[in-house]
This record gives sequence, structure tokens and C-alpha cells, in this order.
Amino acid sequence: MRDPHFTRGFYLLDPTPGRRVVCGRLAPTESEAEPAWDLAQWSSRFPLAAGPAVESEHGAARWSNAAKTVTMGGGGTNRADLSLAVNASREYAAGARKSGEPWVHLLVQQNFTNPPSLGEIGTARLRIEARLVKSRLHRTPDYTPELHAAQYQMFLTLQNANRRSPGFGRFVWFGIPLYDDRARIPPEHKQRDTAGSDMFIYTPSGELFSRRSAHDGEWIEVDRDLRPLLIEALETAWQRGFLDESRDLADYRLTGMNLGWEVPGLLDVELAVRGLSLVVTTAGARGR
Repeated sequence: MRDPHFTRGFYLLDPTPGRRVVCGRLAPTESEAEPAWDLAQWSSRFPLAAGPAVESEHGAARWSNAAKTVTMGGGGTNRADLSLAVNASREYAAGARKSGEPWVHLLVQQNFTNPPSLGEIGTARLRIEARLVKSRLHRTPDYTPELHAAQYQMFLTLQNANRRSPGFGRFVWFGIPLYDDRARIPPEHKQRDTAGSDMFIYTPSGELFSRRSAHDGEWIEVDRDLRPLLIEALETAWQRGFLDESRDLADYRLTGMNLGWEVPGLLDVELAVRGLSLVVTTAGARGR
């Protein structure tokens, strides 16, 4: 994972979903290095504008508008590497989102370079700390939790990267849920991604990553070897008719990730993270 503390800023993406269109950079004033991360703001009516950060007296770099804020770094007892905030009450000012309408995202993402295959991986240890800063629901008469929610999660793409395989390019979304406003511990979610990629989503229950709830506003910590869960994700996908083209672990690799908010509901939210790392060790080919 490149630049895990987000010190080099971001490539800013156009809010139209479906294509990666870089429309500028968000960079701290002292950074001349190329960003390792994209900042996606899919379906936002108030996209951030490219430009230099506003520097705070505590060393934080901040970019913001009426609907969102991105904060990088900063000191104090609640020091964070990155904080993402969405004011969905501005995004949906005309009324709560209806079924079938797009919803707001604010997340960072990157592709991985030369990752080993799942067959070669001995361990894949993920570490991250997260703290909910705020979550305020603006309840409307047509509120329903199925449509109007806020979720902060990390997704890894577990992808068939064998160009000789008929399943090349197909993948599983592997989710690590950190916050869901509807439940103290985010529930599991295992089904087809009908809203976008049409691939299989495999998100285990949040209790597999932390027994503490982000709802309490304190730092929660994830420290977990993901390899057994990644294999379980593939096996579940195969059982449900996905990725039938290959059942060889050597064909599958972690090719990228994203981290941040999906806010289909009228909520104003902010969450901070720090200490992000994904360390993979190899133990020779381990076919299955």
C-alpha cells in the first residue's frame, strides 16, 4: 500500500460514476510528490474543487465546501491521518433520496502494484484505527433504513488477474465494515452488487474485525489476518455461481482498495482513520 498516511495528497476525480476522470489535485503545500490516492466523490452535487489546502494551526491540511470536508493530518489527542466528512443534508436538500436514485460517495482509492497471488500468500494482516467524529440523522416522513443510511467501510478487490483465464478481470468485493448508522456492529452483507459492478460482495460481520462499536465515538482498532476470510469469500462466491471460470487460488490477487463513505441517507457524518497498513507475507505456492 502506497502512502498509507495520506501525506502526498490526492488525485481529485470527477463526480460522474463509472469512469476515472482526473479533474485536478488536492495537495498539501509542502508536497511535490505525485499522489498515491484518488479521491472519489461519486454522484455529489457539490464536488470539491482542485487547489491547495487550508492549513490549520495544528498542522492539518483541509479542503472543504458546504457538503464535504477532507482533512489530512493534524495533532492533538485524537490525531488522525485522514478524516472524511459528508453533509448529506446539503446533498439531498431537495428531499430524501428515492429508490433507484444514485447516492453520494466520498472515498479514497488506489490500485496495488505487482501483488502476489492468493496461492502465494501466507498472511495478509490488515491494521487500521477508526473513530466516528459525528453522525446526525435528519429524519423525514419518508425515512426508511433500507434507503436512508450512512456506511463507512473498506473494500479490497480480490480479482482474477490471470490473463490466460476466461475469468480474467472478474472479482469479489471484499468488505471490512467500520461503521453503519443502523447497527452498533455492522451486519454481514453477501450478495450480488446490483447497483454497479454486478460482481459478488462479501462483507463479513463487523464483529470479526472489532468487538467495539464506532457508535461510542472512541477509537476502534482492526488487527486481523485476512487470508482465511479471503479464501472464504471466494468459496462463497463459487457456491453462489460467481467466478466459475477458475477455482485456482493462483489466479486471484488483491488488486486494489477503497476506503470511505457511502451516504444514501440524510445524515451529516464524519469519521477519522489512522495507522492503515496491509502487510502480506508469502509462504510459497499454496494451491487449493
